Formats: sequence, structure tokens, C-alpha cells
Amino acid sequence: MLEQEHICRFLWEKTSDKSAKILRVFSNLPVAVIPAQIDGYPVKELGNYCFAPSGQITEHAITTKTPVPVSALTELCGNYLNAVYLPESVEKIGDYTFYNCRNLTEITLSDRLYSVGSDAFMNCHHMRRIHLKCSPSKKNCLRQILSQISWDVEAVFYKHTSSDSSQKEAVVFFPEYYESYDEIAPAHVFGRSIIGEGFRARQCFQDDILDFPQYDKIFPKACVEESGQTLCQMAFDRLRYPYQMSEADGFRYTDYLVKHGLSLCRQFISNKNLDDLLFLFQEKLLSPQNIQQAISLAAQAGWSEGSAAMLRWKQLHMQTFSEKRYQLDDF
Repeated sequence: MLEQEHICRFLWEKTSDKSAKILRVFSNLPVAVIPAQIDGYPVKELGNYCFAPSGQITEHAITTKTPVPVSALTELCGNYLNAVYLPESVEKIGDYTFYNCRNLTEITLSDRLYSVGSDAFMNCHHMRRIHLKCSPSKKNCLRQILSQISWDVEAVFYKHTSSDSSQKEAVVFFPEYYESYDEIAPAHVFGRSIIGEGFRARQCFQDDILDFPQYDKIFPKACVEESGQTLCQMAFDRLRYPYQMSEADGFRYTDYLVKHGLSLCRQFISNKNLDDLLFLFQEKLLSPQNIQQAISLAAQAGWSEGSAAMLRWKQLHMQTFSEKRYQLDDF
């Protein structure tokens, strides 16, 4: 079966600094791939309400590399938008740019993006992944985006090299948190309550750079407040891509997964994610009992590839397999 060709057209305007600002996007697929240039002008900005519903087409330039008319495409806005890919040229996202894009699941951007407008991601409750094409050690806009997102979201940093720009360097899971305001005095004085370690995780930045050791320090308290599934995801992401992770924190994450990793197995089996599942096996992050349960779950789900791969691993390694043991006093 041939893949459908992706076609995009753009409503845009020239700015005072001789660059292009994207106003609206039209496509035959629910994916927005923003070009680095339009008619020789570098694309530096997404305008206010660019992908929000109820946009109005005005007299601006429209460009495309195909003869397909706008009338044959769908306006990328609101619930129709699923994913957005921004080039390195984009430096600014306007106010309410993705307002009410309720089915937006992921966005890809670079460290060149330095300004995120007010409520740019309002009501994007299904956005689960932020891809950053930059080193975790460089300044970026992640802190600005996370300040607008209180739900579960994963940040993925990629090694930015000419040979392989898709290799992951670090992955960090930021849990959901809730905040509320309660009136504590007759004169309309309100107290702020925050539930969930996700808020504290979002404060782990120094000069717009994610502070990984500071993030790792919240895990012990998170173990008291967060669900097992959330804790497993936090531990797995840090162990899978242990950027700036200390040995003690690695022991702590490993100890948790050895005791509670079966929930991750269920998730990976449901998604048929063999690479991450085998990582749990290869790094001995599962107890022998959980290994056998995972094999049974894959067989029950009818996932023959997964169950066969796990069985092969078990036959090769289980005779010498022993759980890692750590002294809790070292923590």
C-alpha cells in the first residue's frame, strides 16, 4: 500500500525583520510540517491563534510546492491537528497558538525557539510528548511550555549531530499535578493548594536548562504521593537514558522497578513496544516472577513476536540470572 503524500499550504505574512510569520496551515493530513523558508523568507514565527479553531482567511500570501488548491485541503486547527514539526528557524510561538487543539499529541522543536506566548497550549490535554532537537545542556523553551501544561507529558532530547539527529540523549517524564484555591478569609483571601510532585518536577531548571540531579531528588517524595504507573515511568525514562544520573539515584530507580515493573510490562505489551520491553530484561530490571508473568501476558494478548523474544532471552539468561541487590543504607 502506498503512503499518502503529505501536502501543506500556508497562509503567511512578511514581518518587519524580513521573515515569515505563519498565520494558518492547510493540509491533507492532521500533521503540520512547518518549512524553514517560504519564498526565500525564513520562517521565524507562528502567529497568535495560528492553529486555534474558527480562524478567518484574509488577504495574505498563500504558498505551496504543489498545484493542489486550498479548497481541496483541510484547515489544520482545533481537533483536526495531531502533530506539529517546527524547523530550527522558528523562534517564537504566539499567544493561544494551539488553543483548543484537543487532539494534539506531540510537538517537535529546537533550542532556537525562545519565546512561547501566553496560553499557547491551552486545552491541549492530549499532548503527551515534547521532542527537543537539542542537547539537554543547552538553554531551551521547555520550562516555558511546561508552565502551561499540568498533565502528564514526556520531554525527549535528541543528539543533534550531522550523522544521526534522531538518537535520544535524555527522556524525562513530568507527572500531572492539580492546583486549587480555597477562600481562607472573609476578605476574599485565597490559599493555593498543589497536589502532585509534577509541580515540583517542573521547577527543576537552572537558567532554562533542566537540572537532572534536582529532578532525581524528588523521586523519594514522589513514591509517597504518586501512582505506581507514574513512578515506573519516571524510573524507566531515567534508567533508559541516564543523562547526568548518579549511581545512587540509579540504584533507587532500579530497586523500584525490580519491585513494581510489571505494570510497565503490561503497558509495553499493550503497545507492542519490544525495544523497551527487552531493555527491562537486559538490564535485569524485573524479578524472575515478573519475567514469567510478562511472557504469559504477551501470549494471552496474542503477541507472538514479543512472547517469542522474551522466551529466547529467558532460555539464554535465566540460568545465570540473579536480581541486583543494593544496600538501602547507601541511599
